[in-house]
Amino acid sequence: MTEFRLKIAATLALIALDAVWIVSRGFTFDMKSLAACMGVTAVLASVGYVYARLRPDEKLSTMSIETAFLMVYSAAGCVFSYLITTWNRPLIDASLAAFDEAIGFDWYSYIAFANARPWVDVLSTVLYQSTLAQIALSMVLLTTLGRTERVREMVGTVMVSSFFCVAIAGLLPSAGALAYYHPSDAFYMQNHPIVDIAYKQVFSDLRAHHLTHLSLEGVHGLVAFPSYHVALSVILMIAYRGMPRLFWPVTAWNVLVIMSTPIDGGHHLSDGLGGAVLALLCAMFVIWLRMRLPQPAPVQEDYGELAGQKA
Repeated sequence: MTEFRLKIAATLALIALDAVWIVSRGFTFDMKSLAACMGVTAVLASVGYVYARLRPDEKLSTMSIETAFLMVYSAAGCVFSYLITTWNRPLIDASLAAFDEAIGFDWYSYIAFANARPWVDVLSTVLYQSTLAQIALSMVLLTTLGRTERVREMVGTVMVSSFFCVAIAGLLPSAGALAYYHPSDAFYMQNHPIVDIAYKQVFSDLRAHHLTHLSLEGVHGLVAFPSYHVALSVILMIAYRGMPRLFWPVTAWNVLVIMSTPIDGGHHLSDGLGGAVLALLCAMFVIWLRMRLPQPAPVQEDYGELAGQKA
């Protein structure tokens, strides 16, 4: 099986898992919320086909196809995270807080430090919100530089790590440091962080089975441990390895992104450590797997063959 077909299989499997879970557990789903995702994906798939078969261009076909994978798998992953939260397993926040304390991290002191320096909070917000933009920019930049293999690897790692992040969060759920400590608004909301107590309400509603209608509009990030935000930062660093002029700036920026997660994401420090370890393990697995897949395995040939069969 080629890498392209493996990604297709993984995406379809996750969509099928979501669909079976929704139907079997009595959830309802807003099909209209799929429209934008399906529309953009169709455009990307069409562009990928054109530049794979009709006007061969590996860079454009790779960027289009891999972006389509990111969009569809991420949408399915968001639904999966909502569904698995309803397992309502015991929270592990007390253990995470105890681990943070054991290694000398005081969440209150960390937030107080940022509160006393408004510029830190402003910078933290910018950093925290930059991750998805970095992924999008990296898709374009790495492709432009001819690093199409690195793009495929990065997307594969994002897919694998997102699945395991959500699965672990279902088995070992955490509400995050913000919900665990539940500080006063006067303390935590001084500089308007991205994630607040109201943001966590969806997590609580799902665990209490008060929310049974799902939609892709206005989705919330529910995974606290392991931090997917940190996992993405580590994946970005790995994607630029061997390119020192880009690797060091990307690494420096994403170290700061990781430092922003307790402030604007309401995370335990251990959430971030878990996300970093998971990302490293997933990246190692994807690199190992890709080395064992049939070579060469041009994405555009597989894509063109599949599209031709459908036609």
